[in-house]
Amino acid sequence: MAGFDDGGAGKVNPRRRFIESAFFAAASVFAISRSDHVMAAESCEDRFSRGLEILRRIGGPNFDGPINVLAEISADLSRFTVEYPYGDVLSRPGLDLPSRQLCTISMLLADGSAQPQLKFHMDGFLNAGGEPRVLVELLFVSVAVLGFPASIDAVGIVRSVFAERKLAFQPVEPATDDGTGRRRAGQEMLARLTSGDAQDYFDRFAATAPDLAQLSIDFAFGEALARDSLDHNTKLLAIIAMLAASGNRSEALRLHLAGALANGVTRENIIEVLIQLSVYRGFPSALNAFSLAREVFSADRQRLQVDLPKLGDTESRADRLQRGYALLARTSASSGDAVVRSFDDIAPDLGRMIVEHAYGEVFPREGINLKTRELSACAALAAIGSTTTETPLRVHINAALNVGASREEIVEALVNLAAYCGYPTTQRAVRIAAEEFAKRDQSAQQRKEEEE
Repeated sequence: MAGFDDGGAGKVNPRRRFIESAFFAAASVFAISRSDHVMAAESCEDRFSRGLEILRRIGGPNFDGPINVLAEISADLSRFTVEYPYGDVLSRPGLDLPSRQLCTISMLLADGSAQPQLKFHMDGFLNAGGEPRVLVELLFVSVAVLGFPASIDAVGIVRSVFAERKLAFQPVEPATDDGTGRRRAGQEMLARLTSGDAQDYFDRFAATAPDLAQLSIDFAFGEALARDSLDHNTKLLAIIAMLAASGNRSEALRLHLAGALANGVTRENIIEVLIQLSVYRGFPSALNAFSLAREVFSADRQRLQVDLPKLGDTESRADRLQRGYALLARTSASSGDAVVRSFDDIAPDLGRMIVEHAYGEVFPREGINLKTRELSACAALAAIGSTTTETPLRVHINAALNVGASREEIVEALVNLAAYCGYPTTQRAVRIAAEEFAKRDQSAQQRKEEEE
């Protein structure tokens, strides 16, 4: 095979070892009958060769490193990894390779615990010709669909990808408006990204939590999704990929599938994304999404149905930021400016959104006190149990202590999850809490020694 040599006399090239082991495993699988053997073997070779070429385009110089390591344990699985994801799915003509990579990244962001694969495919997006800025803009879509932890965790991965490539990236420009026009922008973006009976969707929670409905329009659609640096069809496919990969988001997924069709995305594009979902989130997720897509495809095209509130100016960004800065200092003893600046090299607006929206709009609400809010945040992050939520869980354990929660109350909030999330998830959360308690004890001891 072109590009593979023996690396010198007496030296076994790891790429050749992988290829040989993969084809040996394939030949044993397809020896079903004499008449079918040749056709099946040719099909296997075609799929493998096609998959290897796609993998080479995505993976760069060390494209076969991960599958060579995998081949040492299971030649069959390493072969499957080339044949099905790359040879059968990513090689399909329904989407260009950069778009496919962006959808893969969207699915892995929703996973929350696949950081090595996420990094590989972020690199793969750039290797396939994707623009670095598009990769960063995807994180703002993630804020609206998946929440801040997934996006914050991914910023570190993006930063490492850019650094390893010695890429001179110009940070995405921050917003310069006063933030009072986001409601109008949210209503416009809602119409561009969804279709069908959005009124029914909002009615299911708006009567109980009217502010949530308004925040959904103001922030999710009016800020995070209203950014115009990402191609509109790509944004729609990324949203569909995130929702389908998250699972149990059928109502929102239905609206966005209908919105995609109403706004220029083809059925074929959507089908390709959902086929790809089978690779990165499994067949159950893909089959569930296909079932919903079938309903949307067969339904009559509908205009967006939603009775939005009358337009009005919202609070200024400066007011929201001021409130966010104050609450962040109170709960985490952190400087809001420091949080904002921590994203300056990639996306300054991401840090600003954390302070302005999370700490300036959501957390200061008066329905529950700060201690209860922090305990509920600890429980929520622990219940998700993904890698992306570990650092936020540590932050909010300390925040709970800062606003008056006892260690016993934090532990009880976590132990209460055992019956609902299982013991491994609960044990992991309590271990994290124990580590944070120990850090605080150590810091207190150091301060005491310094004072003496």
